[in-house]
Amino acid sequence: MAFEAMVSIAVIALHIAYALPIFFRVTLAQKHFVPGPFNLGRYGIIVGWAAVTWVVIISVLFSLPVSYPITMETFNYTPVAVGSVLVLVVAYWILAGHRWFRGPLTDFQNSTSSLS
Repeated sequence: MAFEAMVSIAVIALHIAYALPIFFRVTLAQKHFVPGPFNLGRYGIIVGWAAVTWVVIISVLFSLPVSYPITMETFNYTPVAVGSVLVLVVAYWILAGHRWFRGPLTDFQNSTSSLS
């Protein structure tokens, strides 16, 4: 049972790590986003929402128990582990991270000119 929980945690964490920037792109940064040389154009928002929806679905599926009846031995502890890490990360961001983190620096002039 521990192996299934560890695999579920890894899958959910990996997908959440990829989905968060996509989610912020299609919600908060939609007006300020400067597309790079390779983009999906008007389909980017649709594909972004499809990706975020997929991550929500698999997060729920990987959090379900793997066997029945549910006892202390068969309980899937994935939601507990992922939720605990999420609470710690959000708490750190609220208490300290937002003061010093400004995001990655971008230089579009150099990146687009090197592709030409």
